[in-house]
Amino acid sequence: MGDTQVAATPPKDVNVVQQARNTRSSRREQPQYVAAILVNLASFAYGASVGWPSPMLPILQSDETPLGSVPITEDEASWIGSLMFIGFICGTPIFSFFSDKFGRKIAGLLTAVPAIVSWLLIIFGTDVYYIFAARFIMGLNTGGVLVIVPIYVGEIAEDYIRGTLGTLLSVFANGGILFAYAVGSYTLYYDFAIICLSLPILFLITFLWMPETPIYLLRKGKIKEAKRSLKWLRGGKGEHLTEELTKMSLILKEIDERNNCKSNLIKDLLLDKGSRNALIIGVAVSATQMLAGIFAILSYIASIFQLTGSNIPPHISAMIVGALLFIAPILACPLMDRLGRKILLVSSELIMSMCLTLLGLFFYLLEQGFDLSSVGFIPVLCLGVHLFSAGIGLGPINMILLGEIFLPHLRSTSASISTFVMAFLAFIVARFYNDFSNLVGVYGSYWFFAACCLLGALFSIFFIPETKNRSIDSIYSELSGKESSIIPARKSYNMTNTSKHHIVQLSHNNSHVSE
Repeated sequence: MGDTQVAATPPKDVNVVQQARNTRSSRREQPQYVAAILVNLASFAYGASVGWPSPMLPILQSDETPLGSVPITEDEASWIGSLMFIGFICGTPIFSFFSDKFGRKIAGLLTAVPAIVSWLLIIFGTDVYYIFAARFIMGLNTGGVLVIVPIYVGEIAEDYIRGTLGTLLSVFANGGILFAYAVGSYTLYYDFAIICLSLPILFLITFLWMPETPIYLLRKGKIKEAKRSLKWLRGGKGEHLTEELTKMSLILKEIDERNNCKSNLIKDLLLDKGSRNALIIGVAVSATQMLAGIFAILSYIASIFQLTGSNIPPHISAMIVGALLFIAPILACPLMDRLGRKILLVSSELIMSMCLTLLGLFFYLLEQGFDLSSVGFIPVLCLGVHLFSAGIGLGPINMILLGEIFLPHLRSTSASISTFVMAFLAFIVARFYNDFSNLVGVYGSYWFFAACCLLGALFSIFFIPETKNRSIDSIYSELSGKESSIIPARKSYNMTNTSKHHIVQLSHNNSHVSE
């Protein structure tokens, strides 16, 4: 009996020690979660602005329009749905400059300014031109949020939770879209604008109390402030702060050295085979994401459901689809780590293509005079699965690939080119969706989107390498088929994927990866 007690004691002690470690780890992580959640309130506000046209455009196009006595035209509605992306193109370089000049925190706070101005224009606007201006200015906010939030989260989070915190942007943005679909369907035009105005104000008030990122402070030579920021972000514990700050300093020194000795970026991108192939992949995946019609669907989803003649009310259908879109990025991270990027990407594109093909067939039969009221659930099912597949595969994987397939000194420039392609094509699709549908039929639009998804899947199968758990050297070698002419010998690169931190040691003859 005594032996039994002795044998039972160690596991109990081990459990106590493990619980204590888990408690310390939890306390250390909590401030990082708080900071990431608060900065992503900006993502939630951005999502609400993306979803705003869906419940509001039918009101503006009705006889009870709040803008005077004349409903807006279909052409004006397309401008309302698309001008945001022109602002997005302009906002990205502006807030990139603010981020480097004034810091991540100040730049983050400044993203609230265009959002507040745009909602005020909608509240006090008396004609459609106020709405045009508001949507363009909201695009500046979009560019700022999509630049600042990933940088801020990436620089405050520890390696092992960076992937989890990184997915919060998609979760909060899609949550904002669902919020717009749900609340916008049950509130008046001006009341909903006032509610949306409160979102960037809430972000401004709460994020004001968050610290600047330690890496930015180190870059500016503010060592004491960087240590104070890092101490708060690590739960007030002083353990290992000096070691972590030293590691950050070495990374910054390496980046500065690389920037000082780098050759012409455009020359490297265009003339080096591996880098050129990486850029082609980044642009192709970004183009597929936009030519899948995602933003056109998000902007006009209530109107799309009105066309189906389904017994399900359009606003209910929109909320069902919005809920699926919200759930998708929550599941994306574990699936990417389990299945890999390529399988999930190809599967996502093929499912999206099938859904759009079936949706096009539904609208074709509807136009031919068939009574489809008994299967009115099909558009809801197709659009729900389409957006869910985009949210769990194509969308997040595109963002991850932009960080994994490019050499470190080319990553920023390459990602900017791909982001510009996304914004430009999003504008084209949202602006000319109605015109294109009038030209080839609604079914023709969806068959075009389906063809783009299918072409994207074929491209992914034959040209995109699997990047899961692979070093930058391994990925680059597969893309180029030979030793790089622009990777310096014996150079360490810092590379982060969704869940792990890699120090990649590159040489002309071998590579070493530590995790």
